[in-house]
Amino acid sequence: MKNKIILYLFLFTALILIFQMVNSNKVVTYQSETIAQNLEEIKQLKSDVERLNATFDEEVYFSLQRNTDASLYFETYAAEEISQMVKDKVYESNVTPGDNVLIDVPGFEGKFLINKVKLLNHKWLIADFSDGTYWGEVLIRYSLREGEIYLDPIEQLIYPKED
Repeated sequence: MKNKIILYLFLFTALILIFQMVNSNKVVTYQSETIAQNLEEIKQLKSDVERLNATFDEEVYFSLQRNTDASLYFETYAAEEISQMVKDKVYESNVTPGDNVLIDVPGFEGKFLINKVKLLNHKWLIADFSDGTYWGEVLIRYSLREGEIYLDPIEQLIYPKED
C-alpha cells in the first residue's frame, strides 16, 4: 500500500513537472517572439526618426532661426524677436480696412487674409493667404529701418479653384 502511494505521488509529481515544462516553454517562446517583434519595431522607429530628422533639417534650411548669417544681420535683436515683430506686422494687414495691402488682387469671395507666415531669411518671407474659397501665396521683402518694419510684396500667386 505504501509503495502504491509513493508511486502515485511520483507519477503526480512527474505530470506536474511535465506540465510546468511545457507551459514554461510556451511562455519563453511567446516572450522571445514578443521581444523580436519589439526589437524590429524599435529598429523601424529609429529609422523613421532618422528620416524625419533629415526631412526636418531640409524643411528648416530656409528659416531665420537656423540661418546664423541672417540672424547676425539684426545686431540688436534676437531672431525670435525679429520673427515675431515681422509676423505681427504682416498680420496687421488683415485688420486694415479695404483689401489687403500686401496682396495686389482683391478677394473674389471677400477680403484675402494672411493665414500663415514663414520667414525665409533676413530679407524675405512667404505667406499663405485665402478668402475662404480661393487661396494663394505671396513672397514679401521686409526690412527693419530705425526700429520700423517695412514690407514690400515681390510676387504672388493664386491657385485655381477646384471644382
